[in-house]
Amino acid sequence: MKYGITETVKTIESKTKVKDIIYDIVEKKTNAIKYFLEGQEFKQAIVFGAYLCGNYMAHSLIRDSDEVILVDVHPHLKDIIINEKITFMDSNKFNLALRNGKLNPDLIVDITGIGGIEPEILSQFNPDVLIVENPKCTYDKDIFEIDNSIERLNTGKKRGLLNTFRSSKVSKTSGTMTLTIDTVLDSCNEIRELDGVLYAMPNLKYYEGMLFHEKNAKKFISEVNAPAITVSCLDEDIAPEIDEILSKNNRNKCSTTKAWCRL
Repeated sequence: MKYGITETVKTIESKTKVKDIIYDIVEKKTNAIKYFLEGQEFKQAIVFGAYLCGNYMAHSLIRDSDEVILVDVHPHLKDIIINEKITFMDSNKFNLALRNGKLNPDLIVDITGIGGIEPEILSQFNPDVLIVENPKCTYDKDIFEIDNSIERLNTGKKRGLLNTFRSSKVSKTSGTMTLTIDTVLDSCNEIRELDGVLYAMPNLKYYEGMLFHEKNAKKFISEVNAPAITVSCLDEDIAPEIDEILSKNNRNKCSTTKAWCRL
């Protein structure tokens, strides 16, 4: 706790950090996929999309797969991988391995979302299981029109669509960063209504700029380690309530992987 302009006003930071919210979301998504897989084991698993969720998901598949490959078009995202058992491939390495016949996955997980991998690339494989993340959440005409997640479910013996949504709040996409930002902003609005609160400020940054424009993974990891919200108030005893509101909004999400069958 710090004082504001005078000692009458207190400044409190949430114990909940931005990374805690991110972790909770990617864990829900990963658990939904693991539940869908029902303990099945694989020789080669490929996860498309390293950003936020992909790295965690690839790590979770190590125990059930002889080989786990994480593919992303951004070579510098290799810096966020800390597990040596995960093989990282950028576009060039992936295309080379594909031409040399080294890729024959029996599990594919595509979490590249809007503007991600093309259906034609996925159709080159015939995995036992294909899972594609549905990036849509609350209805948005433009987002629904551009989404091609159903078109990507074009191969595989068993196919699943990963859906993530908020049960009583509005988010336009199921993207991990979208859900993280909406959780913090919605919590700020609720905290602001508490008695004695002057303001509630989100401690959010343009994280995607750090990763994809500055290409600075270390800076990204450092920034998401910050408290999610700063509150100016009269009574420091509201600190537990701040984190409870954040926790409530973060729990207000559900991930499911449903079998998809085109008749």
